[in-house]
Amino acid sequence: MILPIRTRLTIVSGVVFCLSATLLEAGAYVGLNAAIQAIADRELRARLVGVEEFLDQHIARFSPDGMQEEVATHKALEPEYLQVRDSQGRFVYQGGFMRQFSRAAASPVPVLSTVESTRGPLRLLQVQRTIKQREYALHLATDLTVPSEILRRFGLGLLLVSPFVLAVASAVGYWISGRALAPVAEIASAARSIGAADLSRRVAVPSSRDELQYLAETLNSMLARIEDAFRHVSQFTANASHELRTPVAVIRATAEVALLKAAGNADSYREALHRILGEAETSTHLLDDMLRLAQSDSGARALRMQRVDLRENIRQACERITLLAQEKGVQLKIALPEEAIYVSADADSLRRLWLILLDNAVKYTPGGQGIGVKMYRRQCEQAICEVRDSGIGIADKDLPYIFERFFRADRTRARREEGAGLGLAIARWIAGSHGASIEVESALGVGSTFRVIFPHVIGLRRDAGPPPKPKADQS
Repeated sequence: MILPIRTRLTIVSGVVFCLSATLLEAGAYVGLNAAIQAIADRELRARLVGVEEFLDQHIARFSPDGMQEEVATHKALEPEYLQVRDSQGRFVYQGGFMRQFSRAAASPVPVLSTVESTRGPLRLLQVQRTIKQREYALHLATDLTVPSEILRRFGLGLLLVSPFVLAVASAVGYWISGRALAPVAEIASAARSIGAADLSRRVAVPSSRDELQYLAETLNSMLARIEDAFRHVSQFTANASHELRTPVAVIRATAEVALLKAAGNADSYREALHRILGEAETSTHLLDDMLRLAQSDSGARALRMQRVDLRENIRQACERITLLAQEKGVQLKIALPEEAIYVSADADSLRRLWLILLDNAVKYTPGGQGIGVKMYRRQCEQAICEVRDSGIGIADKDLPYIFERFFRADRTRARREEGAGLGLAIARWIAGSHGASIEVESALGVGSTFRVIFPHVIGLRRDAGPPPKPKADQS
């Protein structure tokens, strides 16, 4: 079962708090125990100094019985918790609570330990000292009953309080996680309410300067891209429908007129069929272009990249467009370098790019004028191809939109010439898929220049020197 994020946050915070509280309580318990032992040890060492001074002053003056009476009168030495033995093991003094340690050994180095006695836990100090040239074993103890009870009650209190604190921490964590996730719920609710009919709506952006603000801004950015894509699709569909409506209407009208002619002859029917065939070809070209753009948008069209001679590829495209230029009386001038320039490209797609640019140049250049095709290298690594026409040009206000689908700058010209306004959109996609870019310069009444720039070429040496002077030929 998948738990809600709020519940998971509560559980995680509860577990983390429980572990933290356990470590804190354990540390506090160990620290208190260490503090109790440190205090007891400091007291035992202070008493040891007092016992040594007392024995140094009185050990030679009193008999064993007298020493018992004399030590018993010094309450500061806590005689009940004191034991003194000489080197032969005879007791110089033995307090009442120290009888169980009669055989305890001593060493020159003080040894501290905690032991259990009949009265409770004791902190015991054992040491061997030389007093008046004689060895004595000293055993001092202090009662830890009260500190141990305090420590026990402290630990018990921690155990009893822990469940209550954990419950309070879980409740607070559940409330805080709810407050923290409330903006996320609001953003999700706003995002769910946005549909295709109101893609212009945006989610509210909190001014929290944290991840929630970043999330809201990211969603708004995504919605803007979706709105733009949806608008392009809607516009593309509307334009496509508009472009297809004319040939379909012509086909239908031609067929209806041909059928209404009861006394029609073969020539009239042949003429109708030719007209229908022409409109069908126009529709087929339009559908092919639309399919090509749809494939490019979805990434379904894979390019077969290989080493292609850019110069030869352009020459082939020019040969295919030469007849069309001659029919219109347009002169085609070609200037290509003598050496081969290679790029990684799909030869067929690249050739279509040149055909689109050349076809537009021929289409919009008046008869008797010329078209120039030029190719050259720049900085030894860039290849630049230019297609220049001397047509009517493009207005400055239309230049930013000429690569959009179904856009045609001059509506009057668009009605005179064939085409749906998809060619330049396809050309830009082909150039982009090859890592190249298209630039355009145009002026009304002067003409247009389309420049395709390939940033990297292959098969050229960096030390090849400046490019050779282009060879100009005319066709």
